[in-house]
Amino acid sequence: MSEVTITDAALMRVMAHPLRMRIVGSLRVDGPATSAILARRLGTDSGQTSHHLRLLARHGFVADAPELGRGAHGRERWWRAAHATTVFDGDNREDGVAVERASRTAWGAWIEAFHAQVAQGRWSEEWQRAADGSDQVIRTTPERLDRLREQIWQLVEQARTNEPGAEQVLVVLQTYPHRAS
Repeated sequence: MSEVTITDAALMRVMAHPLRMRIVGSLRVDGPATSAILARRLGTDSGQTSHHLRLLARHGFVADAPELGRGAHGRERWWRAAHATTVFDGDNREDGVAVERASRTAWGAWIEAFHAQVAQGRWSEEWQRAADGSDQVIRTTPERLDRLREQIWQLVEQARTNEPGAEQVLVVLQTYPHRAS
């Protein structure tokens, strides 16, 4: 799968919906699924999930996975993510903010799912210690902030592995300047 860059405001608005963002994310992270499987994964109903899948397919974010069709006469409709990564780079700041808002909702759901799984005893003490959310406030310039982001993403790339014991990990980087109101 490849990366796609979205600059069109209408396509950004399609992805600016938290459930659609979570559907695409689940197909990328957890693999192809039917609307019923996605509904169970995401805690929604399959009718709502089907509606959003059709909209996502119409705009090229997801695609049919007919090779996975099973059941009576292969009637189950399987879906997969159309791209490994989506980059949003539009001129309309309002649409960009809406996409970021949907992303934060999706990330929050991922984090809440982790904590629910911890409560169910599904993660080892080692993974619980390694998982973290933190923040730092620094003073810097736009140029140094760009360099910091690049260095962090280089470290993220170095951490990728398929060795035994490896799990999928969500890494979220947010860098926003702040002025007191």
